[in-house]
Amino acid sequence: MSQSVTIGRVTADLDLQTSANGENYVRFGFAENIGYGESLRTQFLQVWAWGDDAKHLIKAKVKKGSLIRVSGELMLEEYRKQDNSTDKRLRVNLESWRFIPIGKPKNGDAGDEIAATETDPPYDTHPDGEIDGDRESLPE
Repeated sequence: MSQSVTIGRVTADLDLQTSANGENYVRFGFAENIGYGESLRTQFLQVWAWGDDAKHLIKAKVKKGSLIRVSGELMLEEYRKQDNSTDKRLRVNLESWRFIPIGKPKNGDAGDEIAATETDPPYDTHPDGEIDGDRESLPE
């Protein structure tokens, strides 16, 4: 089982639905940026949330364009497209989520807005764009 934690934007407004066995769920498209600079590209996933998680997403007013962090089980699934052909997509079965704060710093200082932009790397990276794996040892 693969676990995924990613930050991205919801691609459509959420619609709470009920499964055949009576459980509430939502599924929605999710776009995350991968890479940095000229190699930046968007990767799309489908996120599924069930039960209380689904209700909480709706109650919190998650909608198209919301910047959120999702974590959960990642899987590659095959699905049937509208033209009846099959394709594969990445799916996340939601285990947790939260909004990513954007806006002015709360301390009232003048300064840059806190926001993820299309050019921001998704993780802490070395200035050359490589992940910084050289860390000092942890104290014993």
